[in-house]
Amino acid sequence: MEGQNGTNDNGAQELPRVLGEYAAEASMDSLHGFIEFACNHAAGQGFTVDRLEEVRRVLTEALTNIVTFTFHNEPGEIKLSCKVDKFGKYVVSLIDSGKAYNMLLEDDPFIGSLDPASDAPRPTMKTMKRFSSNIEYKRLENRNHLVITLAKDMKKGKR
Repeated sequence: MEGQNGTNDNGAQELPRVLGEYAAEASMDSLHGFIEFACNHAAGQGFTVDRLEEVRRVLTEALTNIVTFTFHNEPGEIKLSCKVDKFGKYVVSLIDSGKAYNMLLEDDPFIGSLDPASDAPRPTMKTMKRFSSNIEYKRLENRNHLVITLAKDMKKGKR
């Protein structure tokens, strides 16, 4: 049964490949470096100028939430890695050393933490959900892992 294990060209999939990694302090001043690093790799994968702007918006929202709600202006580090998964989709992983914080749940008014102060800032996820193919959160080894999958063309669902 040649081909079932990717032994020939019919249906064989590539292994995920890491494009690059970037680490810096968790601060609003460092956001630009993370965003440009990820967008440069996305551009290398053939993302259009319009799509790159959407990627910038997604990463700005994710990183702002991490700095604001995970670290509360305390020192820490964020690591970003860019890769192409086995299906050819561009994946950005954000790993931080802050307190446990699943922004995917916090954004949901029915699941997220109920803050008695209604005027307290709340995390936003609208842009991330609108312009991402998939978003996952995991807490592993005392670190938050936010994995964002970004298709080249959201309208067509293509890589």
